[in-house]
Amino acid sequence: MKISVFTLLPLFLYTFLLFPFKRAFAATVETDRLWYMAGETMKVRVTADHGVIAYAELCDKRGLAAGVVASLKRGEGIGIVELPSDLHSGYYLLSAYTRDNAKVSQRLIAIINPLHKSEDDDIEWVLGDSCWVSGDSCWVSGDSCWVSGDSCWVSGDSCWVNQDMRETEGHIVRARIKNVYGGHTFSGSQIRPSLSIVGKQIHYFEGQMVGDSMAVFYTYGIHGKLPLVLSAMSSTGVSLPIEMISPYTTLLPKELPHLIFHYKRSEVEARSLDMQRRQKSTLPIAQSVYDETVFGTKPDLTYNLDEYRQFLTVREVLLEYVLCVRKINNNGIPQLIVRREQDHYNSSLPTLVLIDGIPAGDTEQLLNYDARRIHYINIYGGQYTFGNGVYNGILSFVTRSGQLTNFPTAPNAQYLVYDFPE
Repeated sequence: MKISVFTLLPLFLYTFLLFPFKRAFAATVETDRLWYMAGETMKVRVTADHGVIAYAELCDKRGLAAGVVASLKRGEGIGIVELPSDLHSGYYLLSAYTRDNAKVSQRLIAIINPLHKSEDDDIEWVLGDSCWVSGDSCWVSGDSCWVSGDSCWVSGDSCWVNQDMRETEGHIVRARIKNVYGGHTFSGSQIRPSLSIVGKQIHYFEGQMVGDSMAVFYTYGIHGKLPLVLSAMSSTGVSLPIEMISPYTTLLPKELPHLIFHYKRSEVEARSLDMQRRQKSTLPIAQSVYDETVFGTKPDLTYNLDEYRQFLTVREVLLEYVLCVRKINNNGIPQLIVRREQDHYNSSLPTLVLIDGIPAGDTEQLLNYDARRIHYINIYGGQYTFGNGVYNGILSFVTRSGQLTNFPTAPNAQYLVYDFPE
């Protein structure tokens, strides 16, 4: 039996008024449009009573299609989901939740892809005077969606998810580490994981090991889509394979209704052209602005290499100009250390050596790097704590591009672009 949307809306409102207390304990999610085209952006508004970070994920029956992490301010957050251009046509399930609340809010989202056909398409195109969508068990009209059935996507108030690690201050990033490598097995206490944002500012986080194969990074003060490097070094200087774990729970629907799309040809064509123009004009990730401060303090010594004679290698620059830095061998591993005469020197603490915010694990590689690509060398004295790591000074190299030009990362590090919550 088919029921009109106009019959369902009063029923939906009556249910909402009858049980208002349920909404107070769950996240809620709203979108800016009734239906979307593959390749468009979807604006998601999440409200929740608890938590500072919210997650919105879009899934079909097979897996995660897209998602966004949003910061919550006074219980509300906005996220922009970039819909992949290769999505199949049909219904998807949008779920919103926080790690501080087990309740999940869900709604069905209709997505069409007029440019690509797929064997996964579950859509019936009906030409009409206006665009609206319907299905065998779901009718969507305006800002409301009513769903029937016995699966997890019945309603947000009846679906629960087990979350780990509450986020009370910032976004938590997790990574999986291969602790058996090169014939050796490393315990969690022998692994030093790090997360660094590539750029001219220092955003460096050391992770906490959970067991012997998982690292947890408590990040803060980072926003937007940024390039980062994940690395894990053993106590013997070996670079271990590391890989980020998806931040999403990936709530898969058991079933999704068949999409009946009543479309207006002119509207579909106009939105398709707008989407293609937007994709062509999308700008690359912005370069980070040079900022020499760390924890709000300026470096003790700064070298702008434009003011000095240009040498070919970093080794020559350190030898000729730079004070308070010297090379040592620690158990056969070459290292650079910072030592000011007025500092109490603790030989057991290493110096944090960075290039464009990324740990320079191979000292010889750094010393042989083309010094003409380096713009600034900043030296910070004293002791600094990053996560579980304590360092005697920071030696920071900033390239002219701020993007690690021709400087390879550690062999098993992971370089990726990550969308931090706004």
